[in-house]
Amino acid sequence: MIKIIDSTLCMLNDYPLTKEQIKCFISFVGNVGIKDLQINPLIYEMLEGELPEGFVYYLELGTMTYMRGNYPIDDKIKYYFTPKRSTLPNEIETHQLNDITEPTDFHIDNRLIKIVGLDSLLLNGCDGAVIWFQKKIPVKTTILCPENTYHCATATALLFLEQKGYGVVTTFSGIGNKAATEQIIMALHVSERYMNNKLFPDFANIKIWLEEIVGIKIPSFAPVIGDRIFHVESGVHVDGIMKKPANYEPYPPEEVGLKRKVILGKYSGKNSVMIKLQKLGYNEYTEKDAEKLLKIIKQKSVLEGTAVSDSEFTKIVEGYDCHEKTTKNS
Repeated sequence: MIKIIDSTLCMLNDYPLTKEQIKCFISFVGNVGIKDLQINPLIYEMLEGELPEGFVYYLELGTMTYMRGNYPIDDKIKYYFTPKRSTLPNEIETHQLNDITEPTDFHIDNRLIKIVGLDSLLLNGCDGAVIWFQKKIPVKTTILCPENTYHCATATALLFLEQKGYGVVTTFSGIGNKAATEQIIMALHVSERYMNNKLFPDFANIKIWLEEIVGIKIPSFAPVIGDRIFHVESGVHVDGIMKKPANYEPYPPEEVGLKRKVILGKYSGKNSVMIKLQKLGYNEYTEKDAEKLLKIIKQKSVLEGTAVSDSEFTKIVEGYDCHEKTTKNS
């Protein structure tokens, strides 16, 4: 069974979260299939101990907190990520492993361990990483939390799961230098290994929630949750997508709460203009009209260095109508 443990909330210690905001986030992640959550004592305190039902909770403990024993004991918390080995069955020892050359003399006794780091694991290729997994760590009892210094964390997490790893720790949008939860989910979903029949419209809600909390807009072309990843301008691509989307898109935009949109600009073709005309209700226009409108669109796009919005396109069409009527009357 694939286990994805989301630790987004643990990355937000510097933001003044409310109980309602935390519960809202937990509801959203539950809707996209995440049932394992890593929290810390601060999040537990903000929730006033009211952990929503239906989730497996992992409490992350720092060294001083663990040594002092100053952390909550709650039946709803199934596991504790601890900095030291313990005899208690619900405590999972955490190891920081920054480089594959470091010793991996972990206690192998069929108990779970957590490994954080492995930033550079994929720099020597996937084959080497697979061999390292097989020889150096007890994969089936390891929870991996890869870090993203070299922008390989998501790929590392996926490779680890392919090797039957116990589970991975991730965050939405990769916040906190981690693997991206939404990318892991959709990569597994597309390969038909994870929730094959499920839709994920709440990715859009999680994106909005995260942007409001941290005050930073997620890039428009961010994988899976970017606003514009299903926007297309090139005429050839527009024509192909409209005929057979599966040739161009790994999954329909509706699966992740997004919409496909045709963008008009300097790379657009006649078909793009016809599609836009029909979408906006201008059904009486011919391909000859589309060719004339395309010239105007390209000139405007090149001159202003940006795409033509729907409202601007409407004005172009209205101006074109006036021009055509004047020409005919003269």
